[in-house]
Amino acid sequence: MRISAAAQVVGVPAHVLRHWEDEGVLAPDRVGANQRDYTPAQVDEARIIHRLRQANVSLPLLLRLRSAHPSERAALLTEAARRLHEEARTATDAAAFLEHTLECRHPVITECPSCHGYAVGSPER
Repeated sequence: MRISAAAQVVGVPAHVLRHWEDEGVLAPDRVGANQRDYTPAQVDEARIIHRLRQANVSLPLLLRLRSAHPSERAALLTEAARRLHEEARTATDAAAFLEHTLECRHPVITECPSCHGYAVGSPER
């Protein structure tokens, strides 16, 4: 599959696939006049990269994961998953706070236990 078709399937512009290749996290085959040719497996890999990038997983981390020894890869994956879980908790807490403020009747944040709890880092649920 040529780069334009692969990019469409993945849901990114073609220049993004080129960038990922330049960074070493994606390696499509080459055919003919050095044109990129993506196999179904490489398209799936690009989809995974895209989804991980949407979750703010960095290209340097993805590159390290490609070349890491299995024991190092496990530690990298564990730390990346821990960080994503923490970011998800932070986002969930922020969403809950914002939803709470839609109905909060306290005129001052410090008068509301939920608002105050969010401000000090321990939101009440």
